[in-house]
Amino acid sequence: MNASTELTRIPARAGAHFELRVGDRIKIVSPHGHQVADFFAFNAADPREYLSARHTIVSGTRHLYPRQGQTFLTSLRRPILKFVEDGAREQHEMLLAACDPARYRLLGVEGHHASCAENLEKAMAQRGIRITEIPQPLNLFSSTRADEAGNVITHPNASQPGDYAIFEALMDCIVVVSACPFDVETQFPVNVGGPHPLDVEIQRA
Repeated sequence: MNASTELTRIPARAGAHFELRVGDRIKIVSPHGHQVADFFAFNAADPREYLSARHTIVSGTRHLYPRQGQTFLTSLRRPILKFVEDGAREQHEMLLAACDPARYRLLGVEGHHASCAENLEKAMAQRGIRITEIPQPLNLFSSTRADEAGNVITHPNASQPGDYAIFEALMDCIVVVSACPFDVETQFPVNVGGPHPLDVEIQRA
């Protein structure tokens, strides 16, 4: 069977889900640059098992920042995805939680505001799956870093137009990608000039 490719554009502030089989690859592209992608993954057979940043750090990468060649583990410490190609100069992190309605309320936002947490919940609901806990995402194209004193600092998003990241599925999984909606003027300039859309390319094995 010949390999096939599927292309999807995720609008700014929105999210989408993708089903991967073992060996499939997913490429996330920031066409405008300066835009964070919140990246989640779940075991397709049992979504209670999910890509876990904390389990990955302890039992896998021993590093706060996703790097090409690293394998990411689930909440059961099993391999789920491999980071096979980094086209964004290591501008990724696993420090900031997904934005959610509570965060926007704390920042003084009145009324509804799109969030990565809500995007995840909606995307999984389309598959009939109810999310009860928001996992820590891989924050792709993010310039947030911990300094030598342990302070977490979000520098202005330095990702450039066309930056990308490619992952390969090591188990059948459901991936959700959120074009982060954060646009509140704070000390967290995560989406400079944005939010912007993201492009996703699925390469079938």
